[in-house]
Amino acid sequence: MVKKTWELPVLIVRTLLASTVLCALLLFSQSFAVSHGIHTSDIGGFVTMEKKASLSGIRIESEEPGDEGFHGYTDKGVSIVHPDTTLRVVLFGWWLDEVMQVAFTLSNCNSTYLNVSQADFMIQTEKRVVIKAEFAETSKLYKICLKQKPRETTTGELVESHFSLIDDFRTSISTDLPPRKYYLPFGVQISIISFLLVLSGLFSGLNLGLMALTPQELMLIQKSGSKQERKYADIILPVRRSGNFLLCSLLIGNVCVNSAISILLDDLTSGYVALIVSSAGIVIFGEIFPQSICVKKGLAVGARTIWITRFFMVLTFPLAYPISRALDAILGDEVVSYDRKRLMELIKMSTRNEEGLAEELKIAVGAMEISDKTVSDVMTRIDDVFMLPDTTVLNTKTVAEILRMGYTRIPVYSGDRNTVVSLLFVKDLALLDPDDNFTIKTVCGYHEHPLRFIMEDTPLRVMLEEFKKGDYHLAMVQRVAQVGEGDPVYELTGIVTLEDIVEEILQAEIVDETDVVTDNVHRIRRRGAQARDLTYCMMDNDTASQVISMQMQLVTLQWLTTNHRAFHSDFISQNILEKIIRQNVRRVEFSHLPDMNDPKAVIPKTAKLYTKQEPSEKFVLILEGRAMITIGQNMMTFEAGPWHCFGEELLNRLVEVASGSQGAQNNPQPQQQPARTTVNPSPAAPSAFVESRRITFVPDFSAVVRDDCTYLEITAQTYLLAYKSTLLSRGNRAVPLLPNEEALLRGTVALNSSDTVSPPDERCPLISTDVETGLTQTAEVVEMTDMRRRAVEA
Repeated sequence: MVKKTWELPVLIVRTLLASTVLCALLLFSQSFAVSHGIHTSDIGGFVTMEKKASLSGIRIESEEPGDEGFHGYTDKGVSIVHPDTTLRVVLFGWWLDEVMQVAFTLSNCNSTYLNVSQADFMIQTEKRVVIKAEFAETSKLYKICLKQKPRETTTGELVESHFSLIDDFRTSISTDLPPRKYYLPFGVQISIISFLLVLSGLFSGLNLGLMALTPQELMLIQKSGSKQERKYADIILPVRRSGNFLLCSLLIGNVCVNSAISILLDDLTSGYVALIVSSAGIVIFGEIFPQSICVKKGLAVGARTIWITRFFMVLTFPLAYPISRALDAILGDEVVSYDRKRLMELIKMSTRNEEGLAEELKIAVGAMEISDKTVSDVMTRIDDVFMLPDTTVLNTKTVAEILRMGYTRIPVYSGDRNTVVSLLFVKDLALLDPDDNFTIKTVCGYHEHPLRFIMEDTPLRVMLEEFKKGDYHLAMVQRVAQVGEGDPVYELTGIVTLEDIVEEILQAEIVDETDVVTDNVHRIRRRGAQARDLTYCMMDNDTASQVISMQMQLVTLQWLTTNHRAFHSDFISQNILEKIIRQNVRRVEFSHLPDMNDPKAVIPKTAKLYTKQEPSEKFVLILEGRAMITIGQNMMTFEAGPWHCFGEELLNRLVEVASGSQGAQNNPQPQQQPARTTVNPSPAAPSAFVESRRITFVPDFSAVVRDDCTYLEITAQTYLLAYKSTLLSRGNRAVPLLPNEEALLRGTVALNSSDTVSPPDERCPLISTDVETGLTQTAEVVEMTDMRRRAVEA
């Protein structure tokens, strides 16, 4: 009962709501019809509405894609088109299917400019009409006029419709093209584009030029480049050290500049023209041309534009620096290094390109390649080595043959060629008399030159270090021929000298007048090569020296033996002293000397006898002419004439050493065969070996030749050789090891002017009875010498 009570009020409410909605819909339809020009009428109890075309907007399209008939819109929405261009006009609205004619006018619909009938419509639907039109150039706006189909009245009559004017800016068309608007004035924009192209080229070139130069290469240029290149490297290196930061700054700058060029060019032109122009400009002026310059002139360009680079590094710092730090953390520091093989190949490639530096580069390659080579690669084969047995007698014929071969060091073997026992130095034969018929074993036993044996797989680098120590410059090369339970058996395979290693470094053969072959490894013979005959240098003949006459030689011999104990027959035999005089007399021609008063004059070595505080190894006796002596802190000078001598202190020390060795002459020791040792480490020298270092002393004066001068020069080494040759010629078959000789060779002798500069002996040297036949000639020589000295003093 309660349920039925509530159903009636609910039904009443629903009915009222439905009526209200129906009334609202009726009112809305009537207002819509009125607003859209639809007339309503009552026909048989139905409401009818008249359709009226309504235009809401237009769109202008080019007839062909890519044509530029439509320009754009104004601020008020007026469509702008190019005049005298066929276009498609698209009309949008409602009930456009009722339109039968479209016209364009410049004022009102009574005077239309262009009429398009329904038959010429390209498309016509209820909401869209598409037509073709072409507009002449004018300053006025083209407006649209629409004409609908005839309508039927209530009485059934057709009423003709008139054109209706659509007066709205959004449906108006203008052919008045406005002036082109750019971001900037045309001239300014062109200038900016040109400047940006220059920056693009600079960034691209610096990216290639600077980044291609590593910090190591810049430091190399700093030390080895030209003055201008070193200056450029000093400027660039601080910036180049920040490699990733510099790279990011250049790339960011390049991208920004290229984007700006494209935008500005697109504003000046449009479409394909902007694409082609911007691409061509960036590729030619921003990539190809600058990179081709910076590949060859990157150092100069980078140095001259360093401030632009620094400016953009600061400008792009907020973006470039974080990226560069991330790259540093991920990729690590930039390290470029060359190992030895790569460096060698780099030098070899440079050799082909640099003709002027070819020889220097070859030397560098040779110096680097010696670490990969062994002694067997450069040695002279044992079958090609000139060797002598120790039983050979050193007579005139043998000595002449040795000198004709031209070798300075000759291996000496005992029994067979595989048993080398010593070395013979040709200089040891200089003061020997071939008539004494000494054997090579005897001579080698006196001098005991060091003999080294090395393995053929010894690296050249190790061998060079041994030769650099100066103990020896020739070594015998051997290999293990038999390995068993006992001691190994060695076999000689060749010899190696310092010259062989130097030739390997120079990548060329050192050929002198004594060489018969130009390659000791392949035995390539030298064309027209003839061994030089050196017998005239060392054999006893009268033409060995033409510096002084025979009479002056006799006077010098007598003066030395009379005034200096060092040249007494107890130490030096007379025939050996005669050879010393003939081989060691020097002559300086005054006409060949520069002006001594000129401080810039370069004094020849032969005219400079002594230099203050400079070690010297010689004893000098003036025979003819004069020398100027400078001594003391006040640089006092005086002249020294004939029979002045210098270096007597040196002779006195040599006499002391020789006197102390007299007791050792009668205690011969048997010659020992040298042990076969390997150069790693360097073997100790034999106890009897005396280092071939020069005996030197430091004078406190200077002596320079001032006139035509003839003087005798005897070094300490020459004196020691003469002393040993004297002992050998007197029948001593033992090697006399002089006491303290090695210490003397290593040390220096303090020299006082009072000890070394002796006044001339006014007495004529006494002449022994052995040379009485030359007494008259000697007296004449002494008299002429005194007369010349007095004339010079006057």
